[in-house]
Amino acid sequence: MKVDKIDHIHVYVKDLKAATRQFSKIMGTKFSDPVVVEKFNLRSVLEPLGIELIESTTPDGPVARFVEKRGEGLAAISLKVPDIKAATAELKALGMRVVGELVTGGLKEVQFHPGDSHGVMIELCEYEEVSGAVVAIEKGSRSAEG
Repeated sequence: MKVDKIDHIHVYVKDLKAATRQFSKIMGTKFSDPVVVEKFNLRSVLEPLGIELIESTTPDGPVARFVEKRGEGLAAISLKVPDIKAATAELKALGMRVVGELVTGGLKEVQFHPGDSHGVMIELCEYEEVSGAVVAIEKGSRSAEG
């Protein structure tokens, strides 16, 4: 499978505002405005280096269940690929299970079960912009599908 780059890293947190303040201090950077993805019961922010902080918007959402079971921390690595359909087929052929898909704005994502990759979810993303998933998500935040 061809991977263009590690696009961003998901960090699951209990309190998005507190985590955003802390990571901003640590990294000396600013995060995007929060984006809510109702389909997955989550709210997230991104920063230019590729860290995405994600909190659950419901006490029983997938992010909340993850945090309850494993605690806050690294949850996924997102890989930018030139052809998400082909890359998805390759990972499925390796026995990896799809657990979620999202299309918002110019961004397409497919998430694979963390049990198939040593406890870290692998996410594939495809978009045309050259400046990162931040642009694609910000473009789609006004029309994020629920």
